[in-house]
Amino acid sequence: MAYDPQQLYIDPILTGFSLGYEEQTLYGTRLAPEMTVRSKSARYRVFDRSHWLLYSDRREPGTQTRTIQPRKWSEDTYKTQQHALKGFVADEERRELNSLGGLADATFGGDLQIDPDRDVAEDTTGAILRGHENLVQSRFRNTANYAAGHTTALAGAAKWSDYTYVTPGDVTSIVSNPVADIKTAVMRVYLDTGRWPNTMVIPIDALGVIEGHPRVVDRFKNFALTDPEAWKQLLNVPAPANFFIVDSKYNAAQNVYATESITSFWGQDVWIGLVDPTPGQPTKTFAKTFVYPQPNGEVRAVDSWRENDPRGDWHRTTYEYDVKVVSNVAGYLIQTAVAALS
Repeated sequence: MAYDPQQLYIDPILTGFSLGYEEQTLYGTRLAPEMTVRSKSARYRVFDRSHWLLYSDRREPGTQTRTIQPRKWSEDTYKTQQHALKGFVADEERRELNSLGGLADATFGGDLQIDPDRDVAEDTTGAILRGHENLVQSRFRNTANYAAGHTTALAGAAKWSDYTYVTPGDVTSIVSNPVADIKTAVMRVYLDTGRWPNTMVIPIDALGVIEGHPRVVDRFKNFALTDPEAWKQLLNVPAPANFFIVDSKYNAAQNVYATESITSFWGQDVWIGLVDPTPGQPTKTFAKTFVYPQPNGEVRAVDSWRENDPRGDWHRTTYEYDVKVVSNVAGYLIQTAVAALS
């Protein structure tokens, strides 16, 4: 039987599972916070510092009050796109699972509570969230999304994984300098936004490299890498309060039957910038996820319908969004900060 709209319903149990589901730690909505919107597409204002002007505000008796200039507004647009995947659960699959000797039998691990309907919600939700993660990382790692002076690419001896001493025993002679590179990023964001960056993203490939770098070890002897106070001591500036050691991955094989090719979303790039979780528009943040809610008001929903040939149920997860860079001066990208782990 073909799809019948009257049989379509939003499944509250599977939707709740989808909203709370996270098989691995993903960072997309942590770095590009969700902002729910009332229309699928619209214009939004881009906030800058052009209104930070000095005015002569002295007023003599009997004279008119001076007038300030209206703000100069920049605008951009978002357009949410629907991202949806579905999966089918056949009645025969349920019967097999629940039959004597089937996988749902206690003898064969029935205590695991195998639930094919939940498995479909899990698989579709996971795939959609990995798609969002991939879109966010592509926005953050694209140098075209930054203002001039907000990116750098390290190569050769400048990579933090290169500990080569120019003068043996002299830490200050090592060409690579994560302390200076990070401080440059922090100061660049501050100078162009008037706010200290509050977030640092370090790929898992770079974690051990930074911890073991002689320049860092020399100045970081009594602190943990994830301690904001330690970064404050290290950089001599207000340090980012949020540290994300990003380790999210995907299977680049793109086929469940092919040999796995587990690949990092974030590569070897380091990012420093502003992430403002406040949902309103007048915020200073590098990126946002504009979300058009589903009919039940949630950001994601699982709807279901039944078919009779073959007999079974379809479950579809839907998430409608657009990821936008809303301030190209609110972030700084350090490309290829370290060599890739082999």
